[in-house]
Order: sequence, then C-alpha cells, then structure tokens
Amino acid sequence: MVFDRARRTWWLSLASLPFLVATAVAINAWRNIEDYRHRIENDVVQGSGQLDYAGATWRLEKVRLIGDGRDTQLRLPGEMRLVIVRMVATAARDIGDGWGQCEVSLVDGTERRWLPLDVSLSNDISRDLEPANEPLKGCGITSLDPPRQDHAALIEEKFVVPAAAVPALSVRLSVAALRPQAISFPLALN
Repeated sequence: MVFDRARRTWWLSLASLPFLVATAVAINAWRNIEDYRHRIENDVVQGSGQLDYAGATWRLEKVRLIGDGRDTQLRLPGEMRLVIVRMVATAARDIGDGWGQCEVSLVDGTERRWLPLDVSLSNDISRDLEPANEPLKGCGITSLDPPRQDHAALIEEKFVVPAAAVPALSVRLSVAALRPQAISFPLALN
C-alpha cells in the first residue's frame, strides 16, 4: 500500500512537470517582454539648444571627433572614430533617485545605436588626451550622486563608431523612471 502511494505520487509529479516548466517559461517570457518594453525609447524629443528632462535642463556642451587626424594626430584603424560627448545638466529640483539607470547612446538616421565605452576604458582615454585633468564621470556614475537644485553636473561619454555614421549621429539620453521618453541632440559632425 505504501509502495502504491509512493508510485502514484511519483507519476503525479512526473505528469505535472510539463505544466510547471511551461508556466515557468511563460512567466520568464512575460518578465522579459516587460523589461524590453521598459527599456525602449520611442517618445524622443529632439532639440538643438536646451531641453528639460528628468528634473534638469540639459544642453550639449562639447563634442569631439577623434580618429581622422583633425582633432589630434591619432588615427584609428578600420575607418573607426572616437566621439566624445560632454553634456551639462542643471538641476531644476532635487533629483534624488530620478536619474537611476541613466543611459546615453549615439543614434544615426537609421536608428542604429552605439553605447558608450566602459568606465575604466573611458577614464584611460581621458588621461591620455588630457593628462592634467581629472576624468569626467559618465551618466551612470553621475546618477548615483546627482546635482542638488540649481547646481550643474558635467557628464562625458565616449563612443567608438564607424566613420560613415558620423555625419548623421545624434546623442540620446534617457532615465529608467521616464522611459519610453528620451531627449536627443544632433551632433552635426562632418
């Protein structure tokens, strides 16, 4: 009798396994879809001067194109270019956690997207280009300690992009709390 009960429990467990696996896959797929929907930026405001976003007024401070021999003597292999983007954000209110998961990217006219270099590589490049200056923080690091009201933060991000994409690039910025909204500035590099 005990043997029959154990056998029945084993078969019941085995029979319920496909249902449990299917349920786990469905839950995971739902979470991935929600994650994807939360990360896309489909409500983008273009601007050329200043834009208000995430409790601050943002403006493009400086853009450098390196790798073609014009800005520095450095030439990058394979028709690649280094684009350095500096933005200034002046806080209109206390930001708090409002800049969490701050993302800056470069986008061209066909919506191809380039993400910034990682922090350590970015800092190494900054030290090579301007050895006397301290490397500037990127958006992700600045979001951990955003500026207080009426104070400004200077943010710098570096990107490696193909030379053919350079003329059509714009910089796009978004934060998790406001996605799918984002702001964008054309770089006007030639």
